[in-house]
Amino acid sequence: MPHRRAADRGHQATLDLTDAERLIQATLAHQPVTFRYQGLMRTVEPHLVGMHEAGEPVLVAYQSEGASRTGDLPAWRTFIVTEIEDLEASDRAFAGPRPGFNPGAHPMLLIFARA
Repeated sequence: MPHRRAADRGHQATLDLTDAERLIQATLAHQPVTFRYQGLMRTVEPHLVGMHEAGEPVLVAYQSEGASRTGDLPAWRTFIVTEIEDLEASDRAFAGPRPGFNPGAHPMLLIFARA
């Protein structure tokens, strides 16, 4: 069996990640992500991925672009991770946590990643 180059193995490992795992990576790397949520495309800066006390994995993010049914943009939003589809991480990075980010405002049983 031929050996793949390290770069090829790294690329394959990225392809094999779930959307939730790629979301955690993007949060840690401060990479904006675009995804479909409740049928609408959104672009956000992910700030927190965790298990909410209600038992669902959630994303707390600053939505900068796209559509929203619940109000004006840009704004802070909370998304149920299992309802996120077509996730794509950007190659660029955002500066880090935005002013107004309050991780304590979202009661989590477990935090997987925080910007």
